[in-house]
Amino acid sequence: MEEYGKCKIGIYGSGKEIGEARGVLDGLSLSGNEYEDRLVIQEAIDRNKVKADILYDGNTVWSYDRVVRDFKRALGSGPSRITEYGNGNYDLTNYLYEFLSLACGSIAHYNKYGWIGTYPSKEDLKQFCKHNEFGQDILSHQPSWASDRQRIAKAVLEMC
Repeated sequence: MEEYGKCKIGIYGSGKEIGEARGVLDGLSLSGNEYEDRLVIQEAIDRNKVKADILYDGNTVWSYDRVVRDFKRALGSGPSRITEYGNGNYDLTNYLYEFLSLACGSIAHYNKYGWIGTYPSKEDLKQFCKHNEFGQDILSHQPSWASDRQRIAKAVLEMC
């Protein structure tokens, strides 16, 4: 965990990815207000196409561009591969799967294909976004500090 002003930031990835992320973070003015800082970092991740995982106080700052792009692709994709966990009429990137399973109110489903097997149709995927496993839409599920996730959830719900 590194200190950027009053912020505790973790950076994970390859050596090259970490170095690039540090360079991006060094150029940011972070206030110590997590709600504001997460949006600043998210914008920098997208503007600089940062590949490393950046965690603010232990929680991932998600790329808006990647999640929204990947969700659009899932809605337009063909069927996923058939596995012992089932399959569906769409496919997910690993990044989108991690966002849905870690940040949107889903319990573990063993892996991406287990998740798709639980929500096999594109309509099931949309319904999950409107009514997750805790009975909330994915925006309502977000904590008050998770401004990056709130921004993404709004966009995803609009697509649903």
